[in-house]
Amino acid sequence: MMSYRKGFPRIPITLDTWSERHPVAKSIASGSYWFDAWVSQRTTYYSRLSHLTGIPANRFIAISQGDRVSRAEVDALARAWSISANDLIASMPSPDLVVD
Repeated sequence: MMSYRKGFPRIPITLDTWSERHPVAKSIASGSYWFDAWVSQRTTYYSRLSHLTGIPANRFIAISQGDRVSRAEVDALARAWSISANDLIASMPSPDLVVD
């Protein structure tokens, strides 16, 4: 994904890296659910996230309430938030939330 402003060179968007010092990790440690923490950190409205991922917006409510996530959904969310799918899974309370 690239950011672009007319007349300026394109700036590549790099992948974020998950760590215990990541702002999302701090938000999760203070009580936020992993999905809500990512939505807040990336400031993505459900409508915009749905457009970027192809996931229906009402599905985000289920995920936010603790529902399992398909690998395809993880991949789409990872692309939208510029993080690897494995790092996104690492931010979840359990990798068992991801189903194939």
